[in-house]
Amino acid sequence: MSKSWQTVYSMENTPLSPTCPWLLLAEEKEQKSHTRVFYNLFDDEFYNFKLAELAGKKCIGTSFGWLLSVGTDFQMNLFHPLSKHQLSLPPHPYVWEGYNRNFELNPIDYNDIFLYKCVLSRNPWNSVTHEYDRDCIIMIIHTNYKTLAFTKPGYKAWIDIKCDSRNFYDITFYKDKFYAVNNHGDVFVCHIEDDIAFAERIAIYKETEDYIHKYLVESSGDLLLVSRIQGGTHYQDNEFINDDSEDEDESIDENPYVTLGFTVLKLECSTEVKNKNEYEWVNVDSLGDQALFVGGNSSVSLSASSFNGCKANCIYFIDDNFDFFLATLNGGGYGMGAFSMEDGNIKQHYRGESPSYFAPPVCFSMITVAFISGHIDKRLENLC
Repeated sequence: MSKSWQTVYSMENTPLSPTCPWLLLAEEKEQKSHTRVFYNLFDDEFYNFKLAELAGKKCIGTSFGWLLSVGTDFQMNLFHPLSKHQLSLPPHPYVWEGYNRNFELNPIDYNDIFLYKCVLSRNPWNSVTHEYDRDCIIMIIHTNYKTLAFTKPGYKAWIDIKCDSRNFYDITFYKDKFYAVNNHGDVFVCHIEDDIAFAERIAIYKETEDYIHKYLVESSGDLLLVSRIQGGTHYQDNEFINDDSEDEDESIDENPYVTLGFTVLKLECSTEVKNKNEYEWVNVDSLGDQALFVGGNSSVSLSASSFNGCKANCIYFIDDNFDFFLATLNGGGYGMGAFSMEDGNIKQHYRGESPSYFAPPVCFSMITVAFISGHIDKRLENLC
């Protein structure tokens, strides 16, 4: 690590520059000051924020600079770390019915909360009216079946999205609609009219191996299907494992799962049949100036040339293998790096350790958050 932990900044007295995204590192077990550490991927700097609102909570990176947090009381909130805005959401529908409200939850028991992804249709805070936007749709992948549900500001419950599939891996908001991908790579578009919601399959992918993690990313106007090839003791039959690589074999023996590489496909409309579009997948060999960010957060694409230190034509990834965290020595959080589409090499972007069984590092996207250099006391007016 090029810079030590002494180079940690405080929000109260340090000007912040508009670099993004950051990693929200795992909560330190001995941390008593309610301080959470953020790591800037591009300048190798650490920033220290006092965030009592996130103490002891599982966090998921969403859109527009917001985090989704879940507490031991199963209460769910959207929280903006810089503006300190917090929107209460309905309790998690799956666990609220299955647990006694007075049940004391250990942090490791968060694995039973079954919350995997959260994506927003728009910024939930309206900076003009200074109220929460009731048209904002908040969609999640939840339960051990990885199904879809949504809610809106002011709703008292989560609404399930009817679908003939489950085991969804990712969701994204693309051209005014939510899209979701399941473990087989099939893509669905979600139709939401008032409180009636269902998902329709629009594209089928031939790859059916569950060990290939899938992501959906909007990039330069296209919808991309990103497949993360994984190996390790949990994936002994993975045909992508290169037996000739000694370094790779050692990594696989040491860790139950490792990332070996990525493939990228683009969804294109091919024909129209009976007033319905039919789609096909097209291989993508290069991302151009774009860099993708995938993991246990809302998948993001950004222009690398807009951010110093960001590498173009790369896929930045973090550890999101939630189902295997208990199989590791100290929990999840070590499977992070940057994959080059040009030569297939993987390099670490964060070289420290930040493991956790229930809340490993998450990618915190700042790209739609307007930082003010210096006058942090004005952040409520400018950051949302």
